Amino acid sequence: MKRIIFSILMLVAANLVYGQHTLSGRIIDKADSKPLTNASIVILNQDSIMQQFTRADEDGKFSFKSLIDTSYLLIVSYPKYELISKKIKLEGSSSTLAPIALSSQANLIEEVVIQQRLPIRIKGDTLEYDAGSFETEKNAKLEDLLRRLPGLSVSGDGKITANGKSVSKVLIDGEEFFGYDPKIAIRNIRADAVDKVQVYEKKSKEAELTGIDDGVREVTVNAVLKEEARKGIFGNAEALAGTDNLYTGSLFAAKFNKTERIGVTANTNNMGAGMGREGGLRMNSQITGNPRSTSIGTNYENQFFQKKVNFNGNYNFNSNGNNNEKESFNKQIVSDNVIEESENKSKTSNSSDAHGIRSDIRYRIDSTSNMEINIGANFANNYSSSESQNYTTQNGDAFSRIGDTTNTDGQTQSNDIRINYRKRLNKRGSSLNFHFNNSYNKNYSKSIVDQTTIYYVKGDTTILNQDRINNSNGNNISGQIQYSDRISNKINYSLGYNISNSTNKTLLEAFNQRNSNNPVLDIDYSQDQKTVNTSHGMVANINYFTEKISVNLSNRTNFRDQSLRDDYRNIDLDRTFWDNDINMNANYRISNRKNLGLNYQNNFNIPSFGQLQELQPQTNPLFEQKGNPDLKRSNNNSFRLNYHTMSLLKGTSWNMNADISFTTDPIVNQRSINTSTGVTTSSYINIMGRSSWRAGMNSNFNKPVFDRKAQFNIFGGLNYNNGFSFIKYGDDVKNQQYELNNEQTTSLSTGIGINEQDSKGLDYDFNWRISADNQRNSLRKEFNYTSINTSGSGFFKYFLPKKFNVSSNINYSLEGPTKFYNKSLHQFYVNAEISKKLLSNESLTASIKGFDIFNTYNNINRSSSETGFSQSSQQILTRYVLVGLKWDFNKNLGKKKEG
Repeated sequence: MKRIIFSILMLVAANLVYGQHTLSGRIIDKADSKPLTNASIVILNQDSIMQQFTRADEDGKFSFKSLIDTSYLLIVSYPKYELISKKIKLEGSSSTLAPIALSSQANLIEEVVIQQRLPIRIKGDTLEYDAGSFETEKNAKLEDLLRRLPGLSVSGDGKITANGKSVSKVLIDGEEFFGYDPKIAIRNIRADAVDKVQVYEKKSKEAELTGIDDGVREVTVNAVLKEEARKGIFGNAEALAGTDNLYTGSLFAAKFNKTERIGVTANTNNMGAGMGREGGLRMNSQITGNPRSTSIGTNYENQFFQKKVNFNGNYNFNSNGNNNEKESFNKQIVSDNVIEESENKSKTSNSSDAHGIRSDIRYRIDSTSNMEINIGANFANNYSSSESQNYTTQNGDAFSRIGDTTNTDGQTQSNDIRINYRKRLNKRGSSLNFHFNNSYNKNYSKSIVDQTTIYYVKGDTTILNQDRINNSNGNNISGQIQYSDRISNKINYSLGYNISNSTNKTLLEAFNQRNSNNPVLDIDYSQDQKTVNTSHGMVANINYFTEKISVNLSNRTNFRDQSLRDDYRNIDLDRTFWDNDINMNANYRISNRKNLGLNYQNNFNIPSFGQLQELQPQTNPLFEQKGNPDLKRSNNNSFRLNYHTMSLLKGTSWNMNADISFTTDPIVNQRSINTSTGVTTSSYINIMGRSSWRAGMNSNFNKPVFDRKAQFNIFGGLNYNNGFSFIKYGDDVKNQQYELNNEQTTSLSTGIGINEQDSKGLDYDFNWRISADNQRNSLRKEFNYTSINTSGSGFFKYFLPKKFNVSSNINYSLEGPTKFYNKSLHQFYVNAEISKKLLSNESLTASIKGFDIFNTYNNINRSSSETGFSQSSQQILTRYVLVGLKWDFNKNLGKKKEG
């Protein structure tokens, strides 16, 4: 691994020093030979992509440095003078051009820049990439294109990150395509069908429908298709088989006809639900247990009634199952003289058959009113079984053993509907908005539980044989009316009223003496609970916006009534809270390439029913969960700052995010451990007059290198958390006082990445990250630690003659030692693939893929807390080989018509 890293670094260094060239010249007026001060000079490469930009000095002189020996296009302009373009070829270490004379004309450099295909533009708060400026392999997908865009990254499992933020939505021409799974869109839409890729922060669905800004932002990627790509048929099919009787088969097909879009996807495999499209090597491709998975999905979108109605609907079916075995070890420093260790072995089996359907209907009633309806429904049958043995010791002596066998059958169903109606009242822009939402869920399950607990210290054995029948349902209904108006061209406001009611019922019946004719209800494990949450509120929102500055301020005040009733425990609780949320968003567009954003939020955290209910049903003989009916609300304040700047000419971008939040009177966990019985009791309490807080800052910088053929990225982050908890332990915990523990975690990280992906010769994508993580506790200072963790990955693809490709993905990580374990945990594995493109249009690909080819994957996971650590391993297959074919088909999509 060290040799590979060294070779890459040497390659980077060699390219930086090779072929450095200086070009200089002078710009003059053709009529009198006077220098043209501040004349604009742009140098483009052979692909018409800008390499450097400068202006002439007082003597009309200019110079470019760090150019390589190749051909360029030089463009010179000056206000009200002609524009001159000149081809040049650089050889040697420096070149000096003859004076360039301009005749007086009104051609501006901006006109030429617009005519050239700029790879990146900023349009307001939207970052727009020109897809044609980023070359991709033939038959590449949108996922491959996104990996080539500066500031964007795509992980092996399809998670997208844009400038350090996670992308939550992927749109195609502004619409969701297979909205229940964005990976379907990025892994199947063809890269050559995309004209532009837009990245922006989208308001939440609720904020868009109601018009009230809640401060929630969803980073969104929108792929704008070429006009000729909006009609045609395309898709792909893949079949793979391998060692250990592995198989996977998948199909995707779509038909686009302007506004009509039809898509179908299907997959079956025995490699896991997340492994259905085993087309890439970048994934953590370990197969856990013995999985099986089948999925089918359809998507339909069209416009009807003279484009007044837009319909988008999809259906998906998933059948998944797995059998697995797991072992774990846990060590806890309970007190100064008590060390508790436990070993757990388990076997699990589960299966699920789930159906889901959703549709979005937008109806433009007339020029002043429109309606949007969102409908969704889900239904699933579930089964699970587990067998486990847990053995615990205290200071090396046997303490307890728990054997548990549980089998559960159940069904879940849910449906929801959202209706939003908006009516514009006059030309000035005033409007009325009505919003209605209703969601309902219902769950049923029956569990057969056999549990034996042996207490070695007390010489006692407890046997539990139960039938547990759970029936629960919930209904939530809410409505809102809102009036919006404009005070001036720069200021608008909205006022609204909302009401909501949420009712949930749970009947959990646990019967002892399962095999007898008269089973007995066990109240300790049962629950007959009803919760009602009713809220009334007023909302106010005001917006100020100019060409450079926009400010949004919103306030939501609610009166909330919470009631909880549990007939089995004679609990009747009624609490009321005032809840006020303030949100402010400000944005300053410094220039077309610089933007500064600020967000402030103030809101209250209202205790949940689970935190309030004092007595809750038991699930484990050694663990008891309690609530606190006297909990108060806590208050949260948060600030977030974002700065983004970029240079279109240099191709660089820098993004910085910083945030800090404080929670006063926080609701924290309090835990007591009885060392004589081994029972842990957990509850909640406010820390009045104190604040928990967190702060973080993240930054990343992108720069093209190697004559703009590669992208270099450097990033860093600092995050800090300061929180509290209460704990007490001993043989007689009832007579002991809780101790306050102050928990502080700090993480400092940095990393680099470099990638070159032009589908010629060698593509590579190399990333490395290192972090220092510090954990500190006020009670057990002897276990405070700092650990160094690092990880790296390298993806390489060689394009060989005869349409052969060789790919490899190398992964390495190191988890440093702590006070609980003094050995580092290393992880290293290599995946590789050999493929060949067949047929004249390269639409058929044959491949051989090998995973963990050196059989070095480490099947150990570790985690630590303030008083201990745990380590686990499970049944997993890491080394295997797959052989298969993939066919990409395309009829007319993206092909311009002749004539």
